[in-house]
Amino acid sequence: MLAPKVPAPFPLRWGFTTRLDGPEFAPPVRLRQIHGCEIHRTTGDVQSGDGLWTQERGLPIGVRVADCVPVLLAGMTEGGPWAAALHAGWRGAVAGILRKGVALFMDRGGRPGELAWALGPCIRKCHFEVGPEVLEAARRDPAWDETLAEPRADRFHFDLPGFLRAQALDLGLDPARDGSVPLCTVCEPELLFSYRRGDTEGRQWGFVEIL
Repeated sequence: MLAPKVPAPFPLRWGFTTRLDGPEFAPPVRLRQIHGCEIHRTTGDVQSGDGLWTQERGLPIGVRVADCVPVLLAGMTEGGPWAAALHAGWRGAVAGILRKGVALFMDRGGRPGELAWALGPCIRKCHFEVGPEVLEAARRDPAWDETLAEPRADRFHFDLPGFLRAQALDLGLDPARDGSVPLCTVCEPELLFSYRRGDTEGRQWGFVEIL
């Protein structure tokens, strides 16, 4: 398991599994992921969407990925500890799933600068090739920076975690509370699953549990 490289803001079990970890590290499946930006409060049932949040102790939640970015958030609200796990592919990222997650935290009295946050292993700029329609959508975001894309003939190499990090900083998240694990799923075949590399079944998890 790969742990976020930042202290947890309260007793918390969180991190990112690898292909070397057994099923005991994975939370129960509570999310039917659809590459969108719907985020639900965890009920215990399986819900359709791409994010879960909870304030319940002892209730592990998580998202499954094999190239998309697992995003973990944890912070104190007026009602106590709050945590979320988000699944951010390019569609979810440009649609604002991280912005929506931070807004849910703020709705409960949380301050963005006090969130601990981590982006997990994912496909990175070295291997993430996209068409111009992806950049057209991403450029609409106020955090967009042209250094996030590198042209390659009629395609582009897109820095998806860099885009999410730019959004995080634009939202007021503290870079000192960033515990991201910057590994590329395509570059680490012995450690991580990658759909683009041919792993059609295997997935790793980004998970969080308030203790």
